[in-house]
Amino acid sequence: MDNPFLRRATEFLRDDEAFLAVVSPEPVTFFLKKSGESGRLYDRLVLLRGTPGSGKTTLARLFEYPTLTALLRNSSVSTYQALVGALGDCGAIADSRPSVLGCRLPLETDYRDFWEFPYADGLKMGLMTALIQARAVLAWLRHLGSAGVDPADVRIIPRAGAESIVETIGGLDGIRLAERARAVEMALYKVMGALLAPAESELPVEATGAYQPFDIIDRVEVGGGAAGAEVLPLRPLAILDDAHVLHPAQFQALQRWLARRELRIARWMIARFDVLLPQEALQAVTEDRSETASYPGLSQDREIEAVLLQSSGPRRENRTIFRRMAKDMAGRYLRRMPLLSARNLVVLGDLLGDEEAPISPSERRRLAESVDAAQRRLQVADARRETFGKDIEGFRVGGKPVPEDIALAMLSVMMHRYDKRRAPPTMFADDDPEPSRPVNANPSVYEAARLHLLHRFERPYFYGIDDLCDASSENAEQFLQLAAVLVETAATQVIRSKPALLSAETQHRLLRKRGEQIIESWDFPQHALVRRLTAGMARRCVEVTNQPNGWLTPNAFGIPQEEFKALPASHPGLAHVLQFGVAYNAVTLVPHHQTKGREWCLLELGGMVILKHGLCLKRGGFIESSAKEVAEMLQEAGP
Repeated sequence: MDNPFLRRATEFLRDDEAFLAVVSPEPVTFFLKKSGESGRLYDRLVLLRGTPGSGKTTLARLFEYPTLTALLRNSSVSTYQALVGALGDCGAIADSRPSVLGCRLPLETDYRDFWEFPYADGLKMGLMTALIQARAVLAWLRHLGSAGVDPADVRIIPRAGAESIVETIGGLDGIRLAERARAVEMALYKVMGALLAPAESELPVEATGAYQPFDIIDRVEVGGGAAGAEVLPLRPLAILDDAHVLHPAQFQALQRWLARRELRIARWMIARFDVLLPQEALQAVTEDRSETASYPGLSQDREIEAVLLQSSGPRRENRTIFRRMAKDMAGRYLRRMPLLSARNLVVLGDLLGDEEAPISPSERRRLAESVDAAQRRLQVADARRETFGKDIEGFRVGGKPVPEDIALAMLSVMMHRYDKRRAPPTMFADDDPEPSRPVNANPSVYEAARLHLLHRFERPYFYGIDDLCDASSENAEQFLQLAAVLVETAATQVIRSKPALLSAETQHRLLRKRGEQIIESWDFPQHALVRRLTAGMARRCVEVTNQPNGWLTPNAFGIPQEEFKALPASHPGLAHVLQFGVAYNAVTLVPHHQTKGREWCLLELGGMVILKHGLCLKRGGFIESSAKEVAEMLQEAGP
C-alpha cells in the first residue's frame, strides 16, 4: 500500500496538479503574505532560511511559472481556490493571471565546483554568476515555452539606462536571448567538465565576456505579436535553492552580489543554517534577521528581506497556525489513499481516538496505597484531604471530570504542594495550618499528575491530533514522519476489517517509538554531540517533572539572555553544537523570555526528544541554568 505520508511532496509529485493538490496555503499566508503585500518579496534580495522539512522547496516550487499557470487553469476547482487566494495576497497572481515569471535553480549540482578552480576569487565569482544568469534566462524561456508561448512573442524590457548594452545578453527578443544564454552555458560547462582547469588565458570568451542579464532585465513581456493582442507583463524571479551547499565564502559573495539595489529582477536565496557561522546562525534564529552585512554600503533592512521558515515570534499564534496547516495537509494526503478516502476517512483527527486509557485496577490500588502513605508521611489532616478531593471533583477538562487514576495522582501532587507551603510544625502549631499560598486543583496540577502516571505506570500521554501537531515542532516533514506510522496502522486495521480508529495507547506507543527512531537516525554534522546535549537536558527535565509536588513540568533550559548573546565567544563549542541542533529540529531557541524580572533565552527541546523522554508538550516551563552548566553537558557520558 502506497503511503504518501512517507514521501515528500516536492520530491515525488512531478505533475503540477498533483503537487498543488497536497499543498496547504497556510505557510504561504503566514510566512510571505506581509512581505508580498508590501512588495518586499520582489524588489530586493529575499533570504529564506529554515530547518529541513520546513517547506523551503515547496514554497519555491509554488512560485515557478508552470505551477502558477497550472493553478490558474484549475482555479475553479474548490481544492485550489484557497491557494490561489494566498498567492494573490503575495503578489504572484493578479487579475487571474501570473504576475511573476519564477524559476528555481538548485545550487546543489555543480556551482560549488567553481570555488575549487585555481583562479582569483573575483574570476571564480564571475564564472559562477554568469552560469546562474544563463540558466535562469533559459529556465524562464523554457517555462514560457511549456505554457505555449512562442519565443518570438517574448520581449525583454531593460531597466532605464541599460538600453545601450542589451546586445551583450543577445538583444531584446526571446530567440536571440536564448541563443546567447545557451552559448554562455555551454562554454562554462566545458570549463567545469575539464579534467584540468584551463589557464585563465585559455578560458573561452563566451565564459569571461560581458554577460549580466540580471543587471539589464527589468520586465518580460509576453504576447502582442498580433494586432490588438494582449500583452502580459511579468517580473522575472530567480529562486536559488539549497544555497547552503556553497562554500561559506562563496555564499557570502553571492549574497552580496544579489543584494545590490540596481538589480530589478526578483531574487531569492533559500538555505539552511549550515553555511553560516555559529554567531550568524544563532542571531538569525533569535532575532529573525540575518547577521548585519560585514561589507560597507548595504543596509540589512533596505537591501535584504529575511524570512525565517520555522518557529519564531508569537509562539501561541505559530502553534495555532501550524495545527491548522498540518490538519489541512493531512487531509490532502489522506485523499490520495484510496483505501481510506473510499471510506470517507479523510480527516486525520477522526482516526485518532482521544478517550482516556486509565491504568489497570492493580496499578490503581498501588497508586491509592501510595497516596495514603504520602498522607501519613506528610501528616495531612483528613479534613484537608477531603477538601482537596472535593476540589478535584469539581475540576473539569473539556467539560468532563477527571478519571479516577488522574484524580488520585492530582491528590498526591496537591498534598505535596501543601506540605511545601505550610509553616513548619512546632509544639503549639495547628494540626491543619493554612498554606502560604492556596493549593487548588488547576491545569498545572492536572498536567503534573498525568506526567507522573506516564513515568510511573506508562499511562498513555501522547495522543490526539493536537498532540501529534505539537510534537512536530512546527515542522512539516516531522509531522509527516509521525503521522505516517499512525496512518499506516489505521490502514492496516481497515484491511483486517477492524475499526480505523486508533486507541490512545496505540498512538502513544507508536509516537514514542517513532520519535526515538528519528533521533537514532540523526546523521547531520555534530549529531553525536547534539544527541548528548539533548539527552542530558531531557534527563534533568524528567527529574524535575517527577518531583512529588509537580511544581514544574519543564521541556527547556533557560540561559540568561546576556550570556546567550556572548555564547559564540564564551563557549564556541556549545554555540557550534546549538547551531546544528537548531538547524535540524533538535532544539528551538526562544529569545527574550521574561520571567522573574530577568530576560532569558530558552533552549526548548524538539518534539522528538520530548516524545522519547516523556516530557510536557506545553510550552513555558524551563529549568533556570547557565551557559557554563549547559556546556558541561557536552562533556558527560553519551546516552
